[in-house]
Amino acid sequence: MIIKKTLTPREKFESAVQHLFKQTYLETNEAKSYAALFNGIKSKLRQFNLPHDQMYDVIHETYLRGIKLLESGEEIKNPRAWIRETSFNVIREMSRKQKKEPSWDSNLIEHQKALEASNSLNSANYDDKDLRLLELALKKLEPKDNKLIVLRHIEGLSWQQVVNHLASNGEVVTEASARQRGKRALKRLRNIFFELKKHN
Repeated sequence: MIIKKTLTPREKFESAVQHLFKQTYLETNEAKSYAALFNGIKSKLRQFNLPHDQMYDVIHETYLRGIKLLESGEEIKNPRAWIRETSFNVIREMSRKQKKEPSWDSNLIEHQKALEASNSLNSANYDDKDLRLLELALKKLEPKDNKLIVLRHIEGLSWQQVVNHLASNGEVVTEASARQRGKRALKRLRNIFFELKKHN
């Protein structure tokens, strides 16, 4: 006789989060319900015009909120339903935040490219000082981060071309991991830029 181990609330929740990524290993009905949850989160991202590669950020944030809730002594009775509801809330918050924050990085980098092309400094949105700070911030990045941002945002390569370029230099990465690294690199660049701006 097989005795089924009773999972703690935290183990149940962690198992549910893991199942989101490993639907194929589950019994058919359970796999279907997790696949539906996974696809539901993906379609919610599309609905809010957020890139599909933010899926993992959404699930990570949902997971952290769940652990925090469990550690505070609360109970998550139905992990799947809770993950669905919370992940949708996370997406709504991300969308609101994105609308509030001007996309300084892409705008500024676009302007940098235009400047390099025309060598003119008549900027409507950003002054010469901002551009100098951006250049300085780029230089302060780790070489790998700098390379990704230059290839993707300044040279305008697609992510597939970025991956091919890295591979030709002996660095094998998937497109998904290059995107993730690129996103983290932009975040670091943004932080350095605003830190420099604060002190100037």
